[in-house]
Amino acid sequence: MTSVVGSPAPDSVDEPVPRRPDRRPRSALPELNMRQLESFRAVAEEGDITHAAARLHTTRQTVSAQLDQLEQALEVPLLVRDSRGVSLTAAGEIFADGATTMVTGLSELSARMNAGAGQVIDRLRVACCPRSSADFLIRIAEELEAADPGLRVVLVSVRSMPETLRELESGGADVALMWLPIGGKRLHYSVIGRDSWVAVLARDHRFAGRKQVQLADLAGETLVLPAIFLSAPAAQYWAAALRPGAARSEPVVLDTAEGPIATAQRHGVWLAPQSLGRRFSGTGNSVVPISDAPPIDAAVAWTARASKPLIDQLIRAVRAAVGESS
Repeated sequence: MTSVVGSPAPDSVDEPVPRRPDRRPRSALPELNMRQLESFRAVAEEGDITHAAARLHTTRQTVSAQLDQLEQALEVPLLVRDSRGVSLTAAGEIFADGATTMVTGLSELSARMNAGAGQVIDRLRVACCPRSSADFLIRIAEELEAADPGLRVVLVSVRSMPETLRELESGGADVALMWLPIGGKRLHYSVIGRDSWVAVLARDHRFAGRKQVQLADLAGETLVLPAIFLSAPAAQYWAAALRPGAARSEPVVLDTAEGPIATAQRHGVWLAPQSLGRRFSGTGNSVVPISDAPPIDAAVAWTARASKPLIDQLIRAVRAAVGESS
């Protein structure tokens, strides 16, 4: 008898497909969300949950919970936690390589979807240091978004000026606030205000009770500058400007948050632009204006890729805020 092609033989029996009871099929990347990815990315880069939380403008408890959720979803440990901070496991190293790509890709996909639906949203990514400029830029972002419902201002957390430059050059951020000079970097900028310098002194320092001091008064002091400069030449420029004549030593440049601590512990005198110095003065220090220090200019700096109309909106808002506070 001739059989029909594709028809089973009358006496054939279907064999069951063998299954492995010890394994269950699952996605390698199940149920992930942006907050988990952003928290993991920040912790991987910072090496510390507390620093990552400050960068993301949230709490340590929130970041820890998101990391736990991520590890449970992936069913693999990504981090090793100990008294020194956190480090990546082998799986964490692999996942860290792709986390940035995933976050960027999801953001771009969302933008394309909105555009396809006729809901185009302009985005302006502003580099922001949680320890010094976060409060000011959050206020600016809220004002811009309230005035333009089609605009979203995204604050990109950075911890240092070199990191700010990397974000700008890599396309991770469009714009940042900076102190001049910028040292020949390929950025456009617009001055938004001029600030004077202050000396942040320990409460029992001999100049703490003065209404003002001069640079010559500080000639015998160990001076500490904040790490607010975009380049080494810019830091050297201000070191020379604030140490005219016979200097005892070059000023030390420390992380912005460390200057007030050094002052409170009587390890030096912290010099800072007035707007920054007053914000970080703290109860253990006294802030005294420096009468003869040259002023320092603050600027909005942006890359050639940034949208000029959005930059103009930001500049107007920042200048208005600076004018109100001066």
